[in-house]
Amino acid sequence: MRRSLSSLRQQWSGSSLGSESTLHQLAPYIGKLKTSIAGTLVSAYSTPGSTILEPFSGSGAVALEALIQGRNIIANDLSPYAAVLTQAKLFPPPSESVAIRKALRYVREAKKTAKERHYRTDAPKWVRQFFHRKTLAEASVLTKILLKREEWFLLACVLGILHHQRPGFLSFPSSHLVPYLRAKKFPRAKFASLYAYRDLEPRILAKIRRAYKRTAVFDKQLLRQFTRDDIRNLIVPRQVDLLLTSPPYMNALDYGRDNRLRLWFLGLEDYRDLDRHNCRTPAEFEKLMQCLADLADQCVSPTGTVALVVGEVRRKSFSINTAEIVMRVFTEGANFRLVDSIKDLVPDLRRCRRNYCTTKREWVLIFKRKKSAHE
Repeated sequence: MRRSLSSLRQQWSGSSLGSESTLHQLAPYIGKLKTSIAGTLVSAYSTPGSTILEPFSGSGAVALEALIQGRNIIANDLSPYAAVLTQAKLFPPPSESVAIRKALRYVREAKKTAKERHYRTDAPKWVRQFFHRKTLAEASVLTKILLKREEWFLLACVLGILHHQRPGFLSFPSSHLVPYLRAKKFPRAKFASLYAYRDLEPRILAKIRRAYKRTAVFDKQLLRQFTRDDIRNLIVPRQVDLLLTSPPYMNALDYGRDNRLRLWFLGLEDYRDLDRHNCRTPAEFEKLMQCLADLADQCVSPTGTVALVVGEVRRKSFSINTAEIVMRVFTEGANFRLVDSIKDLVPDLRRCRRNYCTTKREWVLIFKRKKSAHE
């Protein structure tokens, strides 16, 4: 007997930071789906051995929870940053010791190369202002090495310590989620040590150890597939039992701008190339949801489920009911019916910019096919 969302909600209430796998904490991600919500929905709407599709994988929360619970996973995201984080969780090194050995080899190679180049980089001024010259050169070389060798876990670790005000990070004092310098709060004359060279080696080793504090154990024989594509062009080669995702917030977050520093290290020179894919109007959002509904219609099994976590859009004088748009698209324009829904507060401050109230609530929507033998 299917449990209702109202009975499931208690499983995702409160913070999951102290209990989730620390692989979930590789690097921050604006708009991150709470891992306890992802895990609860995976458990409630799929069974071990089934296949889950996550077309907007973001931080990789659904992907990792699917593996931990013995599900096959097909994940996709257009963002280079999301691609790194998701693949880091899908394909981590088998142990902390293996990860550390690899990191030491790559870091020492990067340091040698940066020194031979006299710590010169071709970084633009806005990037250079975040780092000591030597730190920037070594980090830039290291990310290029890791990208070339597809070392996604180590690359995610570097991105996870790229900028913050704490000494364990690589940048000058800055905010953690969205990169802004905090020179006024931490003036160089008073906090000189925060503007000194920051050695990559001890910082990335500490990051790796934190990542393996609560390891994620899963069957390596499970299907782990990732693609990086626009959902409008995505083709899923097999039938899936659950499509579980949190669509991008409509005109609430700039996934390129908010991650611009990490994206530059990943080779995206102009973050606006990514933000051009954002939905700015209800009409654009509806078109994207129609693409999602078409994808679900093509690949979700006859007895399968679609579970969507949809963030609302709120302005000072009005709000846009994005959940209503999604429900209309799936029930009127596609072969699905709504079987359950619930509205929830967004408790995780990492999902919003400071003083940014555009998204404070979200809907969890559950759809089944209109003609289903299971029902």
